[in-house]
Amino acid sequence: MTSQQHRNLAAMFEIFDVGGDGYLSADDFAAHAKTTCGALQLADGSPHWTTIHTALDSWWEHLLRHTAAENRIPTTDCVTIMADKLVDDDAFFGATVGPIAETVFSVLDADGDHEISTDEYVAVYLASGLTREIAVDAFHQIDTDGDGRIDRGEFVAVVRDAFTADDPDSPGAWFFGVRPD
Repeated sequence: MTSQQHRNLAAMFEIFDVGGDGYLSADDFAAHAKTTCGALQLADGSPHWTTIHTALDSWWEHLLRHTAAENRIPTTDCVTIMADKLVDDDAFFGATVGPIAETVFSVLDADGDHEISTDEYVAVYLASGLTREIAVDAFHQIDTDGDGRIDRGEFVAVVRDAFTADDPDSPGAWFFGVRPD
């Protein structure tokens, strides 16, 4: 695992560690799903709400399959499990990250124009506790064609790149709000 991959994964799990105790549990994943759905203003039980909850439940189950832990896993172990076992697992991405990315894109595209504007994108970052400045910087890095909008292809590619990027200048390096060194 490269230092950039480690940074991206550690940043993601820091966001997921809703309890802030350095461990992840099913409760953290459920709380993250609730926070994400709240930030996206998804109605309880709606199709998008269900997709987010189901995908995050599946993510937790995938992590558990690769550890002897039963109820909680140190975030540092989660980073290792992701890097060693799950980053290149297409079934994992298909059951977890892919549906989340597609759902988040669909919801962020509030005006239905099949693109995400800066304001649409920044809303999720602010709900995750990150600053507007970081969100705007990330948006500009993720907008790979520089047209001021992120289309579905750019968004899904960047989400995947966030887990696999070796290059600190790659768009995925910015996805979790961590500025490269």
